[in-house]
Amino acid sequence: MGHRWPHSGVHLVVLDPHEEGRVMMRQRFLTYQPAEHLELAAALSAIQPGRLLVLAAVPEWVMFLGQAGEASLVSLGFRWPQRVASGEPWAGVAIRGRGVVAESAATVQWQQYPANTLHLVASLDTNIPDGLACDWFDEPGLRLQAAFCRRYEGYGDLCSCRSPFTPGVRYLQERLVTEEDIPVVVVTANKPRHLYRLVRNLFTIPGAGQTEVLVAVDGLHQETLALAKVMGVDVVVHRPEGNHNTRTNANIRFALYSVFRRFPRADKAIVLEDDLLLSPDFLRFFHQAAWLLNNDQTIFCVNAFNSNSLPDIAADPGKVLRSESFPMYGWMVRRRYARQVIVNWIPYGPGDWDWWLMRAWAQRGRDVASPEVSRTFHAGTAGAHVDGFEQHIYYNRIMTSRDPRTRLQNLTGVILENYTRNLAAEIQAAQVVTPDPRERNFLPKGHPGPFVVFVRAGTRNDEFFGFRIFLMSTRTYYWDTREVFRGVMRLRIRGRLLYVVGCPLSQLFCRYNPMGTAILAPSGDLVREVFRLNDLYEQGLYDTVTRRRSPTSDLLQEADLLNYIT
Repeated sequence: MGHRWPHSGVHLVVLDPHEEGRVMMRQRFLTYQPAEHLELAAALSAIQPGRLLVLAAVPEWVMFLGQAGEASLVSLGFRWPQRVASGEPWAGVAIRGRGVVAESAATVQWQQYPANTLHLVASLDTNIPDGLACDWFDEPGLRLQAAFCRRYEGYGDLCSCRSPFTPGVRYLQERLVTEEDIPVVVVTANKPRHLYRLVRNLFTIPGAGQTEVLVAVDGLHQETLALAKVMGVDVVVHRPEGNHNTRTNANIRFALYSVFRRFPRADKAIVLEDDLLLSPDFLRFFHQAAWLLNNDQTIFCVNAFNSNSLPDIAADPGKVLRSESFPMYGWMVRRRYARQVIVNWIPYGPGDWDWWLMRAWAQRGRDVASPEVSRTFHAGTAGAHVDGFEQHIYYNRIMTSRDPRTRLQNLTGVILENYTRNLAAEIQAAQVVTPDPRERNFLPKGHPGPFVVFVRAGTRNDEFFGFRIFLMSTRTYYWDTREVFRGVMRLRIRGRLLYVVGCPLSQLFCRYNPMGTAILAPSGDLVREVFRLNDLYEQGLYDTVTRRRSPTSDLLQEADLLNYIT
């Protein structure tokens, strides 16, 4: 997302004070967007004691700094991040665990926005005690990990002197009863700390010791390659092709090709991106759901993620649904599907790989199977497709399964013929309603459901907003209509099922509309009002900082940055 002042946000550089200031970590946090303050807090907490931290914050950096971001800076000993106002730059130098070296800010003056240039000069005592080597650094089996921790920073317990995380933990996890080996390929580039978070997560869930892992790196990024070596996972390096989404598209294709080439006996593979977190039954879910790919040729992909996996909208982690969606946030395909799309890949130019794979030529009438309750959590912000606003108001609310032993229910019911027949029976038996999406609780009281509403929809694009007014009303994902099956959206609203049937889009299910029952065709006024109510809800989710500098005659107050109003 662009911004009118270049370099806005918080810039962090971590130095080794004993090796002529060698850079161990550098990262930028776009705190003019929501959610990024959580990334800042996590990064600062993952730095080992004794490291030298240099921070520079450029307007507009305080807008969405948030409580977690402020608290993380205060924990280092800084005083002014809680007092800096909008439009004011700030800089600080500190030694982790030992206090602040220097801190400075430039304040906004009358009719001046943003503030003038900030200069900070800091002197550092060269006699800082080392204390950065851990006792385990000299253990024979951990020397590779120790060398990595001497070179790089920001990896938390991987480099902790007390009980460091070691990759061998994966072989201590519960073994799953499986019928086949399903490898995992992780797609990454130059976000090694996200990669560590994901692989560490993967190594701590049941089935980890049985699962081969391949990391597909987009470019020759030395830190990422070094981390993969420490974690004991295989690596393939992709020579970058193109820019932006073209480059990402090519790397996904490379990952699909590489995982089946590296594991020639594997019939299926799971694809992950580095900004995900996994539920404890992530691998168990895919091994159970593999049955669907074996027994139903009309399913081309199993997703770990469901766009409607939100509190009050989803509840049953054992339920699997069908939709005409795309591979998304952790997905499994068979070798023959990968071979088909690799050969007929996305044309060079604009367009994202996932949306291209949802097009008719790629789907060929086939569906995606996904759980009602997601098995992955999108934990990345300021990425290629998800900014801090979308992360905060949507992805941070996603609900994931927490039971490591969840059993999937009635997979035979997901087979196309059975699923269509059962859905038809449900819709025919449902109570027809014409709810008002402006109401938060629009379903009839005292009735267990299911319910069905018939709305105007000509295509999957939802050009009349028939689906999206209910998605907004129920506070779920509304940017597009992902979780639709043959023109039907299924929502579990506080335990009661509502089917939203788009007509004439749903040729299969519009015929179950009783004679004389009106099809809800949202008026422009209704759509605008639902959007307005949803905007009010989303605005209430933001944790914003609105400090402004106030003139004062008290020089001491001004010098201590206390002359602000909120």
